[in-house]
Amino acid sequence: MAQLSRRDVLKGLAAVGAAGAVASRATPAAAQTTQKKELVVAQGGDVANFDPHMSTSANDIRVSFNLFDNLVSRHPDQKLHPGLATEWKLTAPTTWTFKIRQGVKFHNGDPFTSADAKFSLERTYDPAAKTRVNTVFTSIDRIEAPDAGTLVIHTKKPDPLLPARLAFYGGQIVPKKYLESVKADGFNQKPVGTGPVKFGSWTKDDKTVLAANGDYWGGKPDFDRMTFRAIPETAPRIASLLKGEVDVITQLPPDHGERVSGNASTRVVGALYAGLYVLAVNSKVKPLDNPLVKQALALGIDRDAIVKELWRARGIVPNGPIAKGDNHYDTGLPALKYDPKEARERLKKAGYKNEEIVVETTVGYMANDKPMAEAIVGMWRDVGVNAKVEVFEYSVRAQKNRDKTFKGLWWSDPTSTLADPDGMMWRLLGPGGPQDYWRHAEFDELGNAARFSVDEKFRGEAYKKMTRVFLEHFPWIPVVQPYEDYGLQKHVEWTPNPNQQFEIRKFNFKFRR
Repeated sequence: MAQLSRRDVLKGLAAVGAAGAVASRATPAAAQTTQKKELVVAQGGDVANFDPHMSTSANDIRVSFNLFDNLVSRHPDQKLHPGLATEWKLTAPTTWTFKIRQGVKFHNGDPFTSADAKFSLERTYDPAAKTRVNTVFTSIDRIEAPDAGTLVIHTKKPDPLLPARLAFYGGQIVPKKYLESVKADGFNQKPVGTGPVKFGSWTKDDKTVLAANGDYWGGKPDFDRMTFRAIPETAPRIASLLKGEVDVITQLPPDHGERVSGNASTRVVGALYAGLYVLAVNSKVKPLDNPLVKQALALGIDRDAIVKELWRARGIVPNGPIAKGDNHYDTGLPALKYDPKEARERLKKAGYKNEEIVVETTVGYMANDKPMAEAIVGMWRDVGVNAKVEVFEYSVRAQKNRDKTFKGLWWSDPTSTLADPDGMMWRLLGPGGPQDYWRHAEFDELGNAARFSVDEKFRGEAYKKMTRVFLEHFPWIPVVQPYEDYGLQKHVEWTPNPNQQFEIRKFNFKFRR
């Protein structure tokens, strides 16, 4: 059987997308009444972990960031706001003091105090806990809780980004007493937080049911119940929206946007993702341990074609490991180029011997994950790479993430948690990070120095040098910075957060009455 070229693959995918749009046609739902009490969300995969310190995957954090609160909150406006801390200030060059919100209770009725915040943050970097967020707070030296309403964090060196770190991954606060009594496994089965929703039930590969927290300090959300449904395939997910079975769908592919916006009762909202879609690389396996091979793979991707054909121009081509919109994004750096001739030359120079290179992908973990994988493998075959796609379930991906057992390349959607390279490139690729499959002494030295510097000029220069190292070794192969689009019923008023938080607190969500 002849192998398909990249153009054949892209044409075929465009045709499939059009057919899927037709297949997903459904009778527009009648307008919802103003008495609606349940919010139903359909996303591309099931929840794999409810423990907020054990996962950073998009399908998990849409739930966990609502079950749990952080000391500091980053709203869709990307500004920092008070959360479980009402105020914070730098009281010494390496000391931050936080005032704890009073009267807050966990879902099981236990009071929230500074002791819970201290326990939660220390848990993230406790080697025995084996969390997925173990590199978030490596700048912390020690934490004190002198009284129930005060938390004092001492950093090893000045850390101006600490409040921003507390607002995202790792910063979710868990109950010390309850977690210690039920242990990690019990906590994941029945999580307890302080957030606007309480855990109700979970049916594997089907749905998660959450109840509104009527005693929430920020005000009860505008529903009584919230249900997350796992619908991996795009066409059924869109059909469920058009038929009025769900209120919101995530991961809406751009080629289906017109179906949603053209429907009488639905609309599309989106935001440029505060991160990148990348092919993460296990640089410990051959031939991916050779930088020349990875350079060839990067040169062999026609990103412009992917953005045009698969994203309908709802995305931009990255120029490196830093997302557009981030602090220290280099506007003078050209977009990653497509050069098939040079790709073949790099493969030849690398001594590539037709070793098989595997791209592992889910269907629906990210928008366009499987179609992009198929298109890229077609492009790589055109330049002489023996590449293939293997599809696995989301639960398998989660297990491989924990065990670090990916065969070669896999899709990742790194999020810029701080609007700064420290919160994405360094957080994930740094020593001991979730994607620590590669080490480089200069990269490590620069990243550590930039993390603790209050000199923004120095930090900017450090990230430029780290980018140069990155573009030689490609621990990730960036593909696209997409717009993340959602389909909504028109009775839903909601603003998406560029960093994938699904914010349904009272200030950001309501049913139109």
